[in-house]
Amino acid sequence: MDRRILTVAALVWVASGGAALAVALPSSPAEEPLPAAQRSLRRAAEYLGASCEMLKRCDRHAIDGYYVACQEAWNAAQTCPQAPEVLCEATELYADALAGFLEASCRHGRIADGGVWVGPPTRLVKVPLVPKALPVPVEAIASLEPQAQADDKRLTRRHLRDGFGLPVAVRIDPRRLGESDARYAPDRQSLAATAVLRFDMPGHENVVEKFVGPVLRDHAPAVLDLANPVEIAAVKIGPARPHLAADLSAPLLDMLAGMPRSGLEGFIQPFGRTDTQPRLEFLEPHQPGRIPVVFIHGLASDEGTWFDLINELRAWPEFHRRFEPWVFHYPTGSSFLQASATLRRLLTEAVTGLDPQGRDPALRRLVLVGHSMGGLHAKMMVVDSGTAIWDSIATVPFDQFRLPPRARATVQQLAFFRPLPFVQRVVWIATPHRGSVLASLGVGRLASLVVREPPDIAAIREQAAALNPGVLRPEYAKRVPTTVDLLRPTATTLQALERLRPACWVATHSIVGDGHLSLTGGRDDCVVSVASAHAPWALSEICVPATHTKVHHHPLTVAEVRRILTQHLDEAARHP
Repeated sequence: MDRRILTVAALVWVASGGAALAVALPSSPAEEPLPAAQRSLRRAAEYLGASCEMLKRCDRHAIDGYYVACQEAWNAAQTCPQAPEVLCEATELYADALAGFLEASCRHGRIADGGVWVGPPTRLVKVPLVPKALPVPVEAIASLEPQAQADDKRLTRRHLRDGFGLPVAVRIDPRRLGESDARYAPDRQSLAATAVLRFDMPGHENVVEKFVGPVLRDHAPAVLDLANPVEIAAVKIGPARPHLAADLSAPLLDMLAGMPRSGLEGFIQPFGRTDTQPRLEFLEPHQPGRIPVVFIHGLASDEGTWFDLINELRAWPEFHRRFEPWVFHYPTGSSFLQASATLRRLLTEAVTGLDPQGRDPALRRLVLVGHSMGGLHAKMMVVDSGTAIWDSIATVPFDQFRLPPRARATVQQLAFFRPLPFVQRVVWIATPHRGSVLASLGVGRLASLVVREPPDIAAIREQAAALNPGVLRPEYAKRVPTTVDLLRPTATTLQALERLRPACWVATHSIVGDGHLSLTGGRDDCVVSVASAHAPWALSEICVPATHTKVHHHPLTVAEVRRILTQHLDEAARHP
């Protein structure tokens, strides 16, 4: 019989719905491209509709139906790439079918062992997952999140790019990457990728293969590429080169969905349960040659406050290629010196652990970005304490202060430190170098009272007071000052820190909020005055018309941070 007139249809009937999938033989090789492409589009739409009905019924056949719909849409784009209307319709059908394919595969446990398994349970065929320019191997991929992540008010906008393929968030299992990646991974770590289910040229199947489907073939029926949309701009579909779709905000939204929406617990109950313990987190697996930018949040906040700025920076390709975001998660309510000492230790351990031989210059060019009190922590990383911090705690030299050896070692780490040699730049955002008057008012005193004192530090203070009567300064005599206490303009430790200058190799920059006119006629951000946020030793300083909680979200701040990072790269190139 002439193949040009042969039509074979395989019907997969749902048990109780009557929905069907028709699988037809390829058209005649002599058929014109446009009619052939239009026929593929009609089939793709039919298979997509039927598969959606099956997905609603949790029918596993939806996986294969979506698969065939993807193939028909792919064939249409490949058969007639010169027709814009065909390519446009094929792109939409393909993305919808691929989303359904991944959702159905997830629902039925078909994504496993580095691939997606298609076909009947008795003879599954693996569609391999292939990372393209992603910084992880396929075995480190824990799951694919094909559904569009819900918007979050903590992100001002989403960075989307129209094109071919399906943007997804790729969740990573850092335990399969190495000890360092597992140690510094957040609870949920995701990467941006665009899924492309890539097929062979249409028309290469024989009659039996087309009738039975992919399970008859010995080789993989397709490959599921997971492409890095920052590094890869287009997808090859035969002679067609459509742009690759992208959602650069998807992984951040996916991580935010797994985080608490408030840092209040870490403020009230510092150093309590596991989720209020300080930790350094890498938002993506570490890649040698990339400069870490460490974001440090402020009082009663958490690392999620940085995702908006990070989202904007990630839209800049140079940030993706040359930097990597780290965040410091810490309880903000109590023991400022304890949190700073922990950050100093974690940064040192991370740099030396990732590069023990000191061969990666990028890890010796860290940038710290601190908002509000986080800026004070950043300053603590780049100054030499001398005896200034200790003198703000007690009235006698440290060698005359009596304490048991273990407690003495702890206090020494808190009060005596040197600048970290691998930190080269600090960006202060709305940082109260000279405190905030709000900390001295009733609301500040009430906030300080609700904070629970860390038990280990409280025990050391009680020992110190008992062994050294009358030696502790009034601020430390009855309890360890909370961070709110530290922010009072009269706080002795804050005044001591304000007098310390950053190390000579550290470049500093200041971003000041001045979006509010205070009762005294001066400008402030409703929390920190311009005068308090001013840093006379900073290389640059700009004022942003925003309030305290919005300064680091403002477009002027984004532009300034980008300018500073560009300067950082230029200086690194001049002084390798």
